[in-house]
Amino acid sequence: MKGADTTEREVRLLIDAVAASHCDFNRNGRQHTAEEAATHLELKYARAGKHIDSADDFITQLASSSSFTGKPYMMNCEGGTLPAGDWMVDALEQIRARTHSLDRSTVSG
Repeated sequence: MKGADTTEREVRLLIDAVAASHCDFNRNGRQHTAEEAATHLELKYARAGKHIDSADDFITQLASSSSFTGKPYMMNCEGGTLPAGDWMVDALEQIRARTHSLDRSTVSG
């Protein structure tokens, strides 16, 4: 289990990555802009974040599918369409790699 500060930081960075992605977000058959998707995810996190122990939980429990219909969210990007959960897992890996790299440079430098 990650610390609350780490979870909060990683979730915020994930939501920021969605907003900056320039991908369309398909939610329950409707297209939304990246900014609208980020706002929606922010709202879901604000409502249920206290039940989230990690950014991984955020992805699987809140950001991958509709809590009403169970339909997966989809990200429509220049390279194609993929489930939002898969897109966010990749984004989280990049966030963690950058954070790890920054942590190592701070320690050594």
